[in-house]
Amino acid sequence: MNKNSNNSVIFFIPENKFHDLEFLITKSILEKNNIKVFISSESRNLSTGHFGLRVKPDVYLYNIHPENFKAIVLIGGAGTRNYWKNDLLIKVVKNFHFKKKIVAAICSAVGILASAELLKGKKVTCYSNDVETIKSSGALITQNLIEVDNNIITASGPEAAELFGKVLSEIINKELR
Repeated sequence: MNKNSNNSVIFFIPENKFHDLEFLITKSILEKNNIKVFISSESRNLSTGHFGLRVKPDVYLYNIHPENFKAIVLIGGAGTRNYWKNDLLIKVVKNFHFKKKIVAAICSAVGILASAELLKGKKVTCYSNDVETIKSSGALITQNLIEVDNNIITASGPEAAELFGKVLSEIINKELR
């Protein structure tokens, strides 16, 4: 097992229009709690956030291996919808779930979990514009800022980013003990 897996997570961000605050706030909280954050995207290009933040991926999507990380964290934003049906991303997310790793998504990124068929019967929250699509996957939608259902963690959007980061940190650090 890779030594990084004890305290590392991998973020997936869209190449365009990820939500800058969801990314920055969640990443900052995890790092303050001694959790190493690696960034992935489908492209080798700089990813650009909705508000102009530019991020260079550390790992490309096709190189992600669940055994190297404690969790996968899917960051939302308008560009995330372009990945709801991305076969490679869905395969990666399913592999994390199969290996009993934490699978976390915020805002519209919850749609990726729905496409991966991981939400049937699960309590989740998501961006308000995505409720009907997520519900059609069999998910039990709540209006809470965050939901934790076994190894699946979902958050509603940027207003939940701080709580999302704190809950992720607590769960990851609890598992390390």
